[in-house]
Amino acid sequence: MHPGHLQAYLEEFTFRFNRRTARSRGLVFRRLLEQAVVTGPATEADITHGYGW
Repeated sequence: MHPGHLQAYLEEFTFRFNRRTARSRGLVFRRLLEQAVVTGPATEADITHGYGW
């Protein structure tokens, strides 16, 4: 594990933990597709250096 990836790991863990008892897991993929359509592309800088949240 690289320290620079820690934030991404924590966000993934948080997402999975929060969704562990969700009854509508099938909707996650649909929501992901909907967000992909309305969200702009990620640049290399976004992926390499992370988002500013």
